[in-house]
Amino acid sequence: MSVVLVFDDDESERTQVTTGLRKKLAGHKIEIKEFEGSDDPRKDQSYERYLLTWLNENLGKKDVDLIACDKELGSYPKYQGLSATQISHVASEKGVPFCQYSRKANQGFQEMASFRRLKDWDSEEITLNGLYPSSWVSQIASLSKGFGLIRKNYKKVSDKHKTPAAVLSAILDHPESESRIALYGSGDQGLLREILVYYNPDKVDMDALRHRMPRVLGKWLYLSILRFPGVLVNQVAAASYLNIDAGDFARPKVQALFGKAKYAGPFAELGPWWWRYMLDALLETEGCEDGRGFTSKKKVKVQACLDPHTKRQAGYYCMLTKTPVSEENSRGGISWFPSGADLARIRKDKFEEITSLVGMY
Repeated sequence: MSVVLVFDDDESERTQVTTGLRKKLAGHKIEIKEFEGSDDPRKDQSYERYLLTWLNENLGKKDVDLIACDKELGSYPKYQGLSATQISHVASEKGVPFCQYSRKANQGFQEMASFRRLKDWDSEEITLNGLYPSSWVSQIASLSKGFGLIRKNYKKVSDKHKTPAAVLSAILDHPESESRIALYGSGDQGLLREILVYYNPDKVDMDALRHRMPRVLGKWLYLSILRFPGVLVNQVAAASYLNIDAGDFARPKVQALFGKAKYAGPFAELGPWWWRYMLDALLETEGCEDGRGFTSKKKVKVQACLDPHTKRQAGYYCMLTKTPVSEENSRGGISWFPSGADLARIRKDKFEEITSLVGMY
């Protein structure tokens, strides 16, 4: 049995989260534990060192699928000053997955905040959407199952494949995508940091690396490969790529036509996503130029996907506005986007507006 561990200094909120998780994950052999903060911390240890000891004593050798943490810790009576950053460091030290949530709305400029998160995608932690336990519970449950599935499958394939891209494509059961997935690893500082710490000129600590790899692969998949359209495409990016109006593509009848290309791997419940190469294969098999032609052949009528600003055919996805965008109305080849994310762009006016404020390109 594996474990999901919850840190939340608001007892009522923590109870809502843990109770919801026990219902959501019933039958999945996942134990829900919470850090209540009732024990006295040792005065001769930092919080991080104490919590590492606490984890070893309370969880033993159980696999930890996920540590979920309230971002605004500060009200544990015996742990004044404890922060989500410290819990994140503990999770990193233990080599286990971590996510955080917040009950406070972002008060800053939303587009600027989104821009900064995009820019720092390879060093950030997984942050949940929503402001209430009801929205966090489903995401935590899906993340925990996803990381658990990666850990389970990693044990089956790790000895047969040498590179992270080969391992992940095998875990996803889509070895055809290895080369495209490998592009996402180019320049991924988070991936390199997590792995290189276990390499030295004399010896590689393979046991520690194998323990950490499900965390590494899961973060890479969730924060990079699923997030930036290229090898996989989200619903709006798929609509834009296929030249199907996003509203039309949201219709179940339309999506059913592309069901063979639907992504069903770890974190799929947080989607949907589609395999791009499988969408291409569907169109090629039917001899269709785009998705609109494919749906027409299947007697389903849809409109073309247009850039809402230029009214021209889109084809790409704006990471900032999360809308379809055309090539001529967007900036691509952005140095801090993953190399394989060739469908990810930023609309020109938004890119120029924000980069002029922060003074970088």
